[in-house]
Amino acid sequence: MPAPVSYTYSATALTDAQQSFLDLVDAGTAGSIKLRDDSDVLLAEIPLTVPAGTIDAGGQLTITASGPDTSADAGGTCTYGEICDSAGTVLLALPAQEGSSPVSGKLVITNATIVLGAEVSLTSCTIG
Repeated sequence: MPAPVSYTYSATALTDAQQSFLDLVDAGTAGSIKLRDDSDVLLAEIPLTVPAGTIDAGGQLTITASGPDTSADAGGTCTYGEICDSAGTVLLALPAQEGSSPVSGKLVITNATIVLGAEVSLTSCTIG
C-alpha cells in the first residue's frame, strides 16, 4: 500500500466517531446550524432533524435540516456555520460556501448573501 497523503481512518473508527458526534448534537431536543458572517454576526439558524443526520457505510456523516430558517436574523455574507446542540453549544464550526452540490467538510447554502427576514436553506452538510 502506498503512503497516504493525508490522514486515513478505518470505516469502523470513522463511523464510531461520527456516531459519537451525532449523539452530542442530538442531546436534548433538536440541534441547529447557526450561519454567521466574518464578524460573527448571527445571520440565520437552520433547525435540524432528530436524529440530526445519517452515517453511510464509509463513515461519512450527512447532517439534515428539518426545514429552512423562514426569517433570517440579519443580512450579510455567510462565511461559516456552527453545528450546535439544542442548548446552543457549538460542537463544530465549518466554512460555508454557495452552491448546489455537497462538499465534504463544508456547509453548502444556496445563496451566501443572506437578506434580513428572507428564507435561508441548507443545501448540504457532509463531514468525513
